[in-house]
Amino acid sequence: MQADSGIGTPLALDVQDAMRRRRMYREFDERPVPRELLERMVWAATRAQQARSGVRNIVVVDDPVLMATARQVLPGFLSNAPAMLVHCTDTVRAREVMGRRGVESATWIDAGAACAHLALMAQTLGLGTCTVTSWSQPAVQALLDLPDHVRADVTVAVGYVPAAPSPPARGFRTSWHHNRFGSMFGSGGQG
Repeated sequence: MQADSGIGTPLALDVQDAMRRRRMYREFDERPVPRELLERMVWAATRAQQARSGVRNIVVVDDPVLMATARQVLPGFLSNAPAMLVHCTDTVRAREVMGRRGVESATWIDAGAACAHLALMAQTLGLGTCTVTSWSQPAVQALLDLPDHVRADVTVAVGYVPAAPSPPARGFRTSWHHNRFGSMFGSGGQG
């Protein structure tokens, strides 16, 4: 990505390096995230795969009062992030174009892909993210005034990372298998 001038200047970013450095942040500094950067984040989410058009909705939340309420009613929202993006699925539209199976599987995969795009875009904008999946659906429905047919899938906290962030959590590991479970592949997930 070529850098340009002005607020939210994207940084040149090698995708492999970005994936290596990507992490969840639970501490953010106090600065609000400008609308222009939130718009770029939403754009990034829209570039992720989606099984069918018209199913995905993204709610951008940056009102300080609403954010304070979110921290009160969403038990997994542990950060002091000044903004959040909530990926939602229109379940009626999804059922119309994909059937029950699409609502139960494809839309969750699409939400995960959107979150990955958000995390990569955040790095180019000098922001950090934290994906939050622990909350009560009725609480999110009420908090965001979501219609009954719109399901919140995942919430992503967004903000500027402090100059000296907490060290990243260690110990996460994924085992790699080749052809069959139990047959080690490559470095076995150590890299």
